[in-house]
Amino acid sequence: MALFSGKRVQLVHDSVTDPSLNMTREDGLFRLVESSANIEAVRFWTNSECLVRGKVRTARYGWYHEEVAEALGVTVVQRETGGGVVYHDPGNLNWSIFARSAGGFQSPTKLFSQASRYMVEALGRLGVRAEFSPPNRIDVEGCKVSGLAAKSTAKAVLVHGTLLLASDLEKLNRLCIPPDGCPPVANLSRWVEGIHAPAVVASFGEALKASGLVVLT
Repeated sequence: MALFSGKRVQLVHDSVTDPSLNMTREDGLFRLVESSANIEAVRFWTNSECLVRGKVRTARYGWYHEEVAEALGVTVVQRETGGGVVYHDPGNLNWSIFARSAGGFQSPTKLFSQASRYMVEALGRLGVRAEFSPPNRIDVEGCKVSGLAAKSTAKAVLVHGTLLLASDLEKLNRLCIPPDGCPPVANLSRWVEGIHAPAVVASFGEALKASGLVVLT
């Protein structure tokens, strides 16, 4: 079953880097898709340095070292999806899929799997052999390069994730407490030197087209 209910998808590479404003834009676009049967979208965006936390801390997901974040002056913002805490900086590319819902319960793992296949295909086109790792990761050679979170209602679905291109992994590892069983993180620049956001966005667009979608930019 396809994640998108229609055949036309708007592809946006947003230039906003303010963390709070980007959270607001995520929520606004979700409500727009929820209220309109004619809109589905993929949004790429980058935050300035910050930590983004889920709504509720649980034992299942990782968290962050609050004293380290405070000492380093790292901003912490909250998203409307679940999960733990992720580190954002200019070397991390965020990607969000906004789709109409078929209604009824949406299995998070199924949503993650459906969304990830587009990114796995896009990375493959760039020469990276990535794979979806349940419940909510994309891995390359045993290393985590993307973590996903989601929410859904009777009318809309949001799946969004990180993508480590050339992030400050030393700082990420100082700040973040990974969940049990999480592999080490790695930047995609380890496999593709000089990888940059526009190339990923363009490749993702090609992956959408290959699945039969009409991509609007």
